[in-house]
Amino acid sequence: MYSIDIDIGGTFTDGFFTDGKDVRMEKVLSTPHDITECFMNCVAAGSNAFGLDLAEFLRRSSVARVSTTVGTNLIVQRSGPRLGLIVTTGHEQDLYGTGKAPMLDHFVRQDMVFGISESVDDKGDVVRPLDTDALLAAVRELVHAGARMIVISFRNAWRNAANEHAARTAIRARYPIHYLRSVPLQLGTDIAHVGDDHSRTNSALLNAYIHSEMARTLYRAEDKIRSAGFRNPLLIVHSNGGNARVAKTIALNTLHSGPAVAARGAAELAGLLKLKKVVTADMGGTSFDMAVIDSGDVRYEGEPEIDGVRIAVPMISVDSLGAGGGSIARANDGKLTVGPDSAGSAPGPASYAKGGVEPTVTDANVVLGFIDPNYFLGGRMTLDRAAAERAIERRVARRLGISVPEAAFDIRAEINRAMGEEMRLRLREQGHKPSGFAMFAFGGGGPLHGCAIADHVGIRRIVAFPFGSVFSAYGGSTTSVQHHYAKTVNLTTGGVAEIDAVLAALRDQAERDMVGEGFALSDIHYAAGVEVVVGAKRAWHDKSGKRVRAKDILAGAGRRASIEQIRLTARCDVPHWNPAAVRKLAKGRPAAKTRRPIGWERGRVTDTPIYDRDRLSPGHVVEGPALVEGPDTAYAVAPGWRLEVDPFGSLVMIRS
Repeated sequence: MYSIDIDIGGTFTDGFFTDGKDVRMEKVLSTPHDITECFMNCVAAGSNAFGLDLAEFLRRSSVARVSTTVGTNLIVQRSGPRLGLIVTTGHEQDLYGTGKAPMLDHFVRQDMVFGISESVDDKGDVVRPLDTDALLAAVRELVHAGARMIVISFRNAWRNAANEHAARTAIRARYPIHYLRSVPLQLGTDIAHVGDDHSRTNSALLNAYIHSEMARTLYRAEDKIRSAGFRNPLLIVHSNGGNARVAKTIALNTLHSGPAVAARGAAELAGLLKLKKVVTADMGGTSFDMAVIDSGDVRYEGEPEIDGVRIAVPMISVDSLGAGGGSIARANDGKLTVGPDSAGSAPGPASYAKGGVEPTVTDANVVLGFIDPNYFLGGRMTLDRAAAERAIERRVARRLGISVPEAAFDIRAEINRAMGEEMRLRLREQGHKPSGFAMFAFGGGGPLHGCAIADHVGIRRIVAFPFGSVFSAYGGSTTSVQHHYAKTVNLTTGGVAEIDAVLAALRDQAERDMVGEGFALSDIHYAAGVEVVVGAKRAWHDKSGKRVRAKDILAGAGRRASIEQIRLTARCDVPHWNPAAVRKLAKGRPAAKTRRPIGWERGRVTDTPIYDRDRLSPGHVVEGPALVEGPDTAYAVAPGWRLEVDPFGSLVMIRS
């Protein structure tokens, strides 16, 4: 049986396919106008790689997972629908506006925010029932103003959501779901059950902003792959490190899912390679993402920020920078800048010859010889070096009064400096000493720029992988079906019975969801935790197992303290691929397949040996300067570095 893992990025769509033993990697250009097209193109490329027609490949596939940038793109491009927001009157600024996060004017206009009379006190009692007439009048105004989704988020609803539920009942009675004028609704407590009214409202608004397009796109992708012969539900990768079918996915969980599960995959490999401290350098066509792995663990953010907006949906912590192969270089007032905007896949870098006229990092790499224009994507796409030179000459070299090769070198040096400085600062902010870390370089551009980034940071060991150009897709392959549940409460560590009652309710929901996913109750593994608060100090107490009880979680929690939140994670495992080590290592140095001049230094080229990655075996050593080429990426071994192939087939670069 085959597994299919797809990551849809801004420039390329990556595929990681395996039968449990052999692996195939594929990259196709993303299709921003309709990502289901590049999704199916990538699946078809995977079937071809295994020598099967698409229908037979899908019939013999047991699992298909996908991570996507659709939601992220909607936020970045501000292309979501017009939203309406209904909150508790008199608390508009607590729930929305100038509270603990930036203004949300770019997601919902101030004139689309209505306050309604209702009140729940701090004990959870309804002291003022919902004013239904005012609610329906507000909905009517919002619909007339063009609202395509309405969010309802009332103060203290986490203590008692009765008024939110009453609002939904009243609106659905007035605008029945079977009418074309039906009004899509989302309640704050359905999206994030947290005590912070502001972050709960943010979460619901952001989710509503991307919900409709995510639902349309992901259901269409599932329809396409099932129509082509796949018999199981399509699984959507989540940024918390799990996955679920489309019907059980909250849109907010998909944000940054590709980079997040890349970090998860890196943690798996760090454990395999027995590396305790790792920082990832994931350079794609549009962005540069980095994550820190400490003692085998990725970091989680309980309240991450998305585009400056604090939300209450935990995610794997990943830092991003607008730096990639498609980053556009410009020269203004005698100064060179690179990024953060990208040429993407359409029109793409000038060398793609698809109408792009802006010089990019990819164009600079072509001009300098780091990318062979006749072997891009293994020769499936030919790049236009002359077009790259013209773009750099017109937009950079001419304005700075330098030669095209010098301008290309400066573009590459500037993007390397930006990525290296971002990594150095992030590590130091977290209290780490960079020299104690290994770097995992992946993505289409990570191995090509890894040595330069590492030199800037002070890292002396880089690990790259044969499947590194599709690393987010590989990361998706390490995920299992997983659901997260949370309930904010007002209990104490002495309230064991009450905590168990909440856990039981969450567990009942988990069992329904997992049975709906096709699993047996015996397949479910649980992890539960409570947030214990003592004065100003907060700490999570966790426990995992087949069945988790309050007394097990609270063992060692200490004296009586308050509990503000209870979380439960339910996981059902699926088979995963793991690289296997070889026992017999090759000896000596491999033969270069060719040589070509590469601009390792400004204003100077060096005749450089070029090696075929697929002809390297564990035990082989390559001294820099050298370039190792694969059909999906290249590995630049800079002067002063050497490359060794380890028993797992990883390409390890070490500073001499």
